[in-house]
Order: sequence, then structure tokens, then C-alpha cells
Amino acid sequence: MNNTVPFPKQDRRDDNEQPTAPPPPAGWVRFADRAVDWAGDCIEDILDAPTFGWRGMATWLKIFIILTGTVLILWAAWWGITALIGAVRAAEWQSQGTGLIATMHQPVWDYLQTHTAELPVSATTVYAAWQLFGTASFIASWWLRATGARLTWTAWGAATTGMIWAASPATGRTIAAGLAVLTWAAASTFALCGVSLRSSSSVHVHNDVQPTPVQVRSDIHVPQPLVGRVEINGRDLRSVD
Repeated sequence: MNNTVPFPKQDRRDDNEQPTAPPPPAGWVRFADRAVDWAGDCIEDILDAPTFGWRGMATWLKIFIILTGTVLILWAAWWGITALIGAVRAAEWQSQGTGLIATMHQPVWDYLQTHTAELPVSATTVYAAWQLFGTASFIASWWLRATGARLTWTAWGAATTGMIWAASPATGRTIAAGLAVLTWAAASTFALCGVSLRSSSSVHVHNDVQPTPVQVRSDIHVPQPLVGRVEINGRDLRSVD
């Protein structure tokens, strides 16, 4: 029977030899790890947005929402303007009899058609832009109550009245311009709602109150001793003792 105990294997590495560090990961591995961490943080911000609301939302998410909304609004506005201009160009602008609408819109069309003959833009395009400015400024003035929109609505009404006055027949010029002013004034009850001609004044109350000086007295009041008489071994203790 072999009772020999084998010797343990000895480490042949030199004592001064430092252990070799593992090779760093490849560049694409580091990039993939960072991309996964970034995607996880973004998903977490999106899931937390309904809980924290707009104020607690991540900044990058706010920027993304604002940019996306701006692009959608611009695209919708561009699509609406293109569709409106196409519809105006396809329409046949002829006199609609002698009604009130024709009395106001026909002079505008005649004025634009006469004064755009030498311009690089057609009368239908200018007429579509005129309608677009009027509609947009009315909606913005009524809904948003923005000062710029109300100024645009006022300028639009004045320009419309001027074109009606200039292109209407001389005998009915005052009637056509008066109808335009009345129609614009009636629509302004909604567009200019809340506008006041009274000057706003603010009242500022100044309280001229002098600070009351604080007097600090350094008097120290020492209370009387509670022990009136001390007796030790049948003898009274006095201050001389």
C-alpha cells in the first residue's frame, strides 16, 4: 500500500511578478453599455413624467415635447395656408348679385385684382392671404386675447374698409363703407372683448414708520436667599464666621 502524500503544486510565478489585469472591453462593448444605460434612463424619465407632471418632468423631455409641438403646429399652419390658397385659386370669383355680402366682398376683390396686375403675385393669392389674416387675427383675438392679434384685427378692419371705399361706386361708396364698419364693429364685440379705454392706475401706500429704539437695561436683580437661618452644632452661622 502506497502511503506517500503528494506534494502540493508550487506556484512557479515569481514573487515580484504582478498579476496581469484583464484586457479592457472593446470600444463597441463600452458604447453598447452606455447606450443601454442611456435608453434605460430615458424610459424611466418617460414613465415618471405622468407622476411628476410638467414641473418635475425631465428637461430633455420638455424640450422634445416643445419642439415636436412646434413642428406639428407649423406643419398644420402650412398645410392650412396651402389648402386655402388652392381653394381660392380654384374658385371662380364672380359677382354674387346685389346682396350684403357681395356689397362688401366684391369691392375688395375688384381692388386687389386692379392693383396686383403689375405685381409678381396673383389677385387670388392676395385675396386668400387677406381672408387668412382676418380669420386668424379674429380667432387669436377672441381666444388668446393677445395684444398683437388685436392690433392685427384692427389694421385688417381698417384696410378692408379702405379697399371697399376705394373700389365701390361713387354713388354707393358711403353705404358700402358703412356696412363694412358695422360688420367689423359687430365682430369686434367678440374679438376685442375685455378691452377698456380707461387708464389703469395703481395705488402705492408708503408707511413712513420710524423704527422704535430698543433700550437694554443692564440691571441685575438677585433674588433673596431662601435660607434665612443656618444652625450648626447649636450655633448660629453668621457672615462674620
